[in-house]
Amino acid sequence: MFPVLEDVAQELNVDPHFLWQESFGAYTARELRLTDMDIADFQDRYEVNTPKELKAKIERGDIYSHPAWEELIEWEHLAVYRARMLQLQASFTRHV
Repeated sequence: MFPVLEDVAQELNVDPHFLWQESFGAYTARELRLTDMDIADFQDRYEVNTPKELKAKIERGDIYSHPAWEELIEWEHLAVYRARMLQLQASFTRHV
C-alpha cells in the first residue's frame, strides 16, 4: 500500500484495503459516467446511437464531414475506453 493511503485510512479510522477498494470503485464509476455523458452528447448532436450510424451519415453526406470525422474517431476511442473501464471494474470485483 501507499504510505499516504495508509495515513488517510488511519486518520479516517478505516481499513486501508477498504479505502483502496472504495477509491477504485469511485474512480471507475466517475470515468464511466463522464464517458457516457460524452457519448450521449455525440448521440444527441448527430441523432444516432452508434459510431457506425454516424459513419454512415457522414459517408452518405447527410452531415458535414468536419468536425464529424474527428468526433467519430473520438467516439470510437471513448467506446474502447468505456469497455476497458468495465473490464477493469469486473476484474476488480472478481478479485475482491
